[in-house]
Amino acid sequence: MTVVNRIFESVPVDEQGLDAALAVLRLTRRYSAARVEAACQIALASRVRSPRYAHLRPILETGQDKPGSRWPRFEPVTETLAEPAGYVRGADYYAGKTR
Repeated sequence: MTVVNRIFESVPVDEQGLDAALAVLRLTRRYSAARVEAACQIALASRVRSPRYAHLRPILETGQDKPGSRWPRFEPVTETLAEPAGYVRGADYYAGKTR
């Protein structure tokens, strides 16, 4: 499971991520493994680098992981950097040179 791996990657000592990883895995007691996996995919597609229980539980409770849900799916963010807007002074200005 990618989420569990990311939890362990985000902590300096593996033991620090154990409770968070177990909390994610314990979600399968209440929800099916397929639903938890779908919630993990939704969380990973959003901007959350290392999803935790607090990210996954609301997705499962509101049914966002179910096919055909009314909630929008998160698409991976692919932004392009825009050109700087406005007037930008060049090096000559700050060097004290005249135009």
